[in-house]
Amino acid sequence: MKTKNEIEKYLSTEKYITRQELSELTGLSDRKVRSKISELKKHRVVLYSSQRSGYRLAKEYRSMSKQQREEEIEQVKHSLNDCKSRTTQLNKQKRKYIAYLKKAEQIELEEAN
Repeated sequence: MKTKNEIEKYLSTEKYITRQELSELTGLSDRKVRSKISELKKHRVVLYSSQRSGYRLAKEYRSMSKQQREEEIEQVKHSLNDCKSRTTQLNKQKRKYIAYLKKAEQIELEEAN
């Protein structure tokens, strides 16, 4: 079974790589690649760009020029905004589940009386 390090070794700080490419390189399913990337994000900054269709590792901040730092910060902000957007969507979904459970609990109490 492949580990997150085997996903990490295909990611660079310069070039974006798609999930499909990662899947082909590792032999893992798309779902497993997403899972491995998610795990890796707990330990490393993995940038995602829909414009460039893929993932890459964040660059070492000290090693960049001023212009490179500005560009990198923009990429990090873009990835952070993507996370915030997904979090907002998940929170909206959670509210529906919670409301359902509360309603079910209410019905159970009514029927018990």
